[in-house]
Amino acid sequence: MAMYLVRSRYTPTAFQGMLAEPTDRGEAAKALFKSLGLKTHEIFFSISNGSIVCLIEGTAEQITQAQMITMSSGAFSEIHVEELISTKAAKTAMMNAGAKVAKYKAPNK
Repeated sequence: MAMYLVRSRYTPTAFQGMLAEPTDRGEAAKALFKSLGLKTHEIFFSISNGSIVCLIEGTAEQITQAQMITMSSGAFSEIHVEELISTKAAKTAMMNAGAKVAKYKAPNK
């Protein structure tokens, strides 16, 4: 399973609904993620850009399902998903890439 950082920007209509009936939107997100088999690590609200920011673990297919469900709701104007790896995994990738870099011929060389 991979780790994902998901940022989803709320629409003005979603904010209207939150003001009319305040709820913890993190709980709603957790319920959706759980139903899809995703593991929730953290959920935050970004005051900088009006987004819910989630750190979740799962598969690309599960993330895609969550994106389709939430975007179809009309509550979000955009969703950005970043797959994350540990610094240990990044170091392994660096070593493996370094060992193979000579095999690549760049178009500008």
